[in-house]
Amino acid sequence: MSLSSGSRQPALSFGPWAFAVLLLAALALRASTFGDPNVGGDETFYQAVGIAMHHGAVPYVDVWDRKPWGLFFLYYLITGISSAPIGYQLAATLFAAATAWVIGRIALLWTNRQGAVLAGLAYLIFLTPFQGYGGQSPVFYNLFMALAVLLALHATPTLRKGLVPASSHAAMLLAGIAITIKTTAFFEAAFVGLWCSGVLLRSPWSKHPPGRTIAIWALTGAAPVLLIAAAYALAGHWTIYWNAMVTSNFAKPTSWPSAAIRFAIMFSRLAPLSVVAALALPEIPDDKRRFMLLWLLAAFASVASASHFFMHYALSFLVPLSVAGAAFLDRRWLGPLALVAISWFALDDSRVLDFAHARRSRAAFAELTSAIRAHDDGGPLFVFDGPHQLYTMTGKPFPTPLVFAPHLSDLKEKDVSTLSTLGEVKRVLAMRPSTIVAPPQPREGPPNLETDGLVRAYFHAHCKRVARVSAPDWLNESTIDVWADCRKPPAPNRR
Repeated sequence: MSLSSGSRQPALSFGPWAFAVLLLAALALRASTFGDPNVGGDETFYQAVGIAMHHGAVPYVDVWDRKPWGLFFLYYLITGISSAPIGYQLAATLFAAATAWVIGRIALLWTNRQGAVLAGLAYLIFLTPFQGYGGQSPVFYNLFMALAVLLALHATPTLRKGLVPASSHAAMLLAGIAITIKTTAFFEAAFVGLWCSGVLLRSPWSKHPPGRTIAIWALTGAAPVLLIAAAYALAGHWTIYWNAMVTSNFAKPTSWPSAAIRFAIMFSRLAPLSVVAALALPEIPDDKRRFMLLWLLAAFASVASASHFFMHYALSFLVPLSVAGAAFLDRRWLGPLALVAISWFALDDSRVLDFAHARRSRAAFAELTSAIRAHDDGGPLFVFDGPHQLYTMTGKPFPTPLVFAPHLSDLKEKDVSTLSTLGEVKRVLAMRPSTIVAPPQPREGPPNLETDGLVRAYFHAHCKRVARVSAPDWLNESTIDVWADCRKPPAPNRR
């Protein structure tokens, strides 16, 4: 069993050595992805946008998506240091290790170093089955949210006295920053604000009524989003920004049978860590247990608010689950054995240490970029349904703001932006692209048959296939064709 709270080691003892252990674990779990140019479609798109921003591209205006601006700005900062894939992959590794360390610091409020370290390791291990082995957005914003929770918990005793420590304001700011990286972080951010507000309202505040403080907290948390929105409004792009952040999210239809299946798979994969958390909850002190249960509820609301239930949506839920399980993982022998057992479930069919996969991916993209460059006559490149990172890897500009391939080829994404999907495809084809990248058959389902048919008619009539490459990512393997020499006049008939 865990030691009593009086015998817990001080948080200061959970310092550089603990971070070093967690960083080494993160490196070991993620090393096989390093340098892979095609880990996943989402993060390679974020990287492509970050690179484009260095050349003047404005998110939502020059390249459209519904992800918050802070995520693209984060990739802008990373690609300012290195535009190679390993740049964002190493940054994501540092964020993952730092988040695991903060998880341990939170757990130390009611458990010991063993439980804290193992909770951090559990987080790092469970990132893998939920596609958090690269640069998915929760890998980054989880750190801001975990820090906000840690600061809120440290502020709680002072707030109970009716005093307002600076750490409470910092917690609200960090929670607000998390929202600029992933909108669904709003639910956890709101929980942090409501918790601190509730504690302050129950305190002996007769001399200092809390209304003003709570208003300042709310403004501090909202400030990052409000500043970004104001910048777009002042630049004359409010309609585009509002569409990207709000209306487009409601325009995309949900396939409820598919969502239900993904929901069942998601929570079956969460089950091992959930069991550990459930066994640990009775060992957490009453006030901290109440906090944990409310945090878990807020994190679940974040996951459920995005009704498609893709596996990476569960990444934010891993932080409170890992913290909640720390008390059970602190049991002298049972804790390490439990971690080994749940790790086996988490990593059973993963690609950890599959270095050959990254080599295949690099070779595939070397072949694709070589084919595009060999047939480049200066005309536009149009990646209709393929890896969008080919634009940045070949140094070619985006021909349309709808760069993310599903925005053109997936029927669910038809006309969700302020742009007409079919109209954009017609406009790009009217530019006479000299090279088109597309698969032999549509990759997304259901496909947008209007745009797909138009593009295929164009390249069959005007281009020749110069390459067919099997390009793997960490979930799928796609066959990609390169159609080129589209702008060359037809060879004269010779009798």
